[in-house]
Amino acid sequence: MKIESLIKNKALPSFCTANIDVIKSIMIFCNFNKLPFLIECTSNQVNQYGGYTNKTPKRFIKEIDQLRKKFNIKKNKLFLGADHMGPLPWKNNTSKVAIKNSIKLIETLLKENFCKIHIDTSIRCNDDFIFNNDIIFSRTKEILEQAKIKKKIKNKFLITGSEVPLSGSGDSRKNILTTTKHIQDEHKQLMKIFNKSQLLKNKMFGLVVEPGMKFMHHSIKKPDLKKFNDKYLYSKKNNFVFEAHSTDYQPYNILRKLVENNFKFLKVGPELTYNYSRSLFFMENIEKKLFTKNKSFIKNNIFKLMIKNKEYWISYYKTNKKKILLESKLDRMRYYLNDKKSIESINNLKKNINCIKSNEILNYLSSDQKKEFLLYNKKKLSNFENIKMIFISQSLIRYYSACGYEIN
Repeated sequence: MKIESLIKNKALPSFCTANIDVIKSIMIFCNFNKLPFLIECTSNQVNQYGGYTNKTPKRFIKEIDQLRKKFNIKKNKLFLGADHMGPLPWKNNTSKVAIKNSIKLIETLLKENFCKIHIDTSIRCNDDFIFNNDIIFSRTKEILEQAKIKKKIKNKFLITGSEVPLSGSGDSRKNILTTTKHIQDEHKQLMKIFNKSQLLKNKMFGLVVEPGMKFMHHSIKKPDLKKFNDKYLYSKKNNFVFEAHSTDYQPYNILRKLVENNFKFLKVGPELTYNYSRSLFFMENIEKKLFTKNKSFIKNNIFKLMIKNKEYWISYYKTNKKKILLESKLDRMRYYLNDKKSIESINNLKKNINCIKSNEILNYLSSDQKKEFLLYNKKKLSNFENIKMIFISQSLIRYYSACGYEIN
């Protein structure tokens, strides 16, 4: 099955995460509900140098495939995508170095059979003293005309666009909505590239636009879709769809409105790892009450890592208070979950929680959580997996329902 078939009558959540514990929960949920699923990794998370997860595309796929086999999931239910493929991880280098690395990464992803590629050249590099749409399109053109890319990308679903929201959100500047004229101009520019290289002639593709939504530390901004009809009609007439970035934490009715306006991919990432971290902290509270030694100290250990290495949050937060660093919706702590000390703490927590009898776990759950715990218990999940599912599944239910799927 091709991804185009899936989005013909429905939309599709795009789970933009490389966290294996989160992906495991997505797989369990989708298998339980017989749903297809799209897992995407960003160029920051996974690249030829390992990214912040220390995973190359080959290693990432291997881990995903091992999980797929473990849960007995058919290959045609799993789709892999790549997000923000462009200068993003190398933006502090020259544009020449950044584009060269981008090309190499995209070639690798195509070789590894990723079926959906988002090419994002809207990132300014350190030698870009002048930066405009002409430069963005010329770099997109340069990438797409590479022989190895041109040959294989014809059979993939391509996403592009010059008005791309900041990866990970958190931008305090005012959202500038993408206009109908901008979409028309961008479409014409892209069609010149596609037709000249015989790339995507008469084939559907996706465009990232800015509908005016984002999330901040403790708040979200909802999109403005009141005057979106002209954009919707133009996209339908010209056989392309929209992709929504930074949809994290948006309520069901907003996600549904996006789908009704031809947003066929709803990207969500930090919300998933944020809910995962809530599950870890919830389990740590249970652990504190039942264990006197060999405790995980997961919250303190992650906080110490963040204070020691400020690289991934220093430009987002004005304070280093524990509450802000660990509870912000921006979830910058996700960058520290693959650290050796974090993994040790998580494994320790997992061991402790799984030692507790299921009946005893119920004493620490709300009435709604008990229902879910008992539901997933039928799948013989460990306590750790079960509690993790309780927190992450709330997001999954909201997204799949908004995309038009029925949930058991």
